[in-house]
Amino acid sequence: MRTAAYAAPAPADQPANASSLSPGDAAPAFLARSLEGQRQIGSADFAGKILVVNFWATWCPPCRAETPDMIRAYRKLGAKDVAFLGIDTTEVASVVKTFLSAKGVPYPIALAGPAAYNGFGIAYIPTTVVIDAHGIVRARWTGTLAEQRLATFVADARAGKNYVISGPDETMVESLLAPAGYDFSGDAGAVAAQVARAKANVDAAESFIDAHGSGESATVDYAHVTALEGALLLPAAQASMRVAATDTDRVAADRLLAGADGKLNRYADAVAALENAYTLAPNDAKLLLDIAKADYRLHDYPNGIAAATAYTAAEPNDSDGWDWLGTSQQRATKFSDAATTYEHTLVLMHGDIAAAKTPGDRIDAIANLADTALDLANVYVALGDVAGATRAFATANEFGDQLDPKGEYADLYRNVHERTQEGLIAVHMAHGGGKTALSVAPWTGADLPGSIAATLKYRLIVANAPSAKVDLRALGLRPGWVASFCADGLCSPNRVSFTLPESGVKTYEFQLVPPSRGRAAGSVTIHSSDGVNALVLAVVPT
Repeated sequence: MRTAAYAAPAPADQPANASSLSPGDAAPAFLARSLEGQRQIGSADFAGKILVVNFWATWCPPCRAETPDMIRAYRKLGAKDVAFLGIDTTEVASVVKTFLSAKGVPYPIALAGPAAYNGFGIAYIPTTVVIDAHGIVRARWTGTLAEQRLATFVADARAGKNYVISGPDETMVESLLAPAGYDFSGDAGAVAAQVARAKANVDAAESFIDAHGSGESATVDYAHVTALEGALLLPAAQASMRVAATDTDRVAADRLLAGADGKLNRYADAVAALENAYTLAPNDAKLLLDIAKADYRLHDYPNGIAAATAYTAAEPNDSDGWDWLGTSQQRATKFSDAATTYEHTLVLMHGDIAAAKTPGDRIDAIANLADTALDLANVYVALGDVAGATRAFATANEFGDQLDPKGEYADLYRNVHERTQEGLIAVHMAHGGGKTALSVAPWTGADLPGSIAATLKYRLIVANAPSAKVDLRALGLRPGWVASFCADGLCSPNRVSFTLPESGVKTYEFQLVPPSRGRAAGSVTIHSSDGVNALVLAVVPT
């Protein structure tokens, strides 16, 4: 029986589909705000320039992975006629500032709301859009983007050309998905056979995208192929609805239609199809979760919250449903609600780990818990709850450390430590009481020239008020060891004094240089002049 109230919004209140922006289209006007919140940044600021817009977030593993490429591309491609802008629509400024300092991002980053996402038709991140000097989109790329491909996008924008992938792989996938190769005009049996073949070929295309659609080696365009999949599934769904004889058939056709609309980035239509299915099958709670997920892609978080709430009432022991509810609340900036939801989600996820029947299932459950604990920690950061953030980050590390650093969840294993460091600094920036904040973790960036293998390297993040003067020194060094504070191409032995930038955050590569290979460093403390200490847990080199 139907166990929770869920009412679809009235047609007048239903959000429109997001833009299906493609190369050759006019770019939408947009407005965002600076990280300090005092200045608006918009399309008018880049008039007459080629603009590279990168939609991203610090919680997004592929976004973090592509950041070094984006930095290198900016340094090579940035010119009087080329500008870069990162847009984050989901996070608070303190988290973003800390990430930018830790990674050394040199181009501007702005914050925006869902309207910016929908204006550019962004359902997944990272997505990069390149706009020429006349305001025409010349390239659009979903997924990680390597430096050389972005250079091609910029060159095409200068020439007024649309970027299009061509080659045998793209041709093969286009042929596989071409609607002309299917006949959906027959009776129910014939339609079912054609629909099954279309689904199988879409699955084959998805597998091909996974293997060939990301990074510098990509030979197919993810966004283009996904749209081709939608264009094939759309007539398949319409034919299925035409021959449907029962409500079960109609629900299946609506599900297929929702999948097609999603691939075409028409998530408002996808939500409508799923809601129609739910009116036919009100006992099928999974439809509620599908509605919540489609609303998330549409960035209609209020309706997503309503659907996810109804789902958790119907399936109270499903951690996935609670996780989606927390995510929707977080994106809607209902942080107190999200904290309560995520706390309950973690309880259920502990149960998932205990109930796992295979080692693989257990690892998946551990990864889910670590990832959700990071989300909870970021909620506490947004709330300014230092104790809550510290506790949630500790949980994320407890379970993240159980993952194989070279296995399937290697990115999560690494990101748990990075995001913990960034998050604790971020919450201190907003609620630190005027004291310097110090955080030390194993180094994650590129080594400075001249670094030697025996050197122990750490990422040191320092935060305080903008323009605050900071004095740091290393204490507890063993004889012969040298501590070095390195930033901006310079290293200072044993102590350093500096003025924080306007962001209030600065990152150092803190090095412990041994007198000879194999020597144990022991414990070294970084001490600030206002009495704050950070313990460096040095390990014995091998």
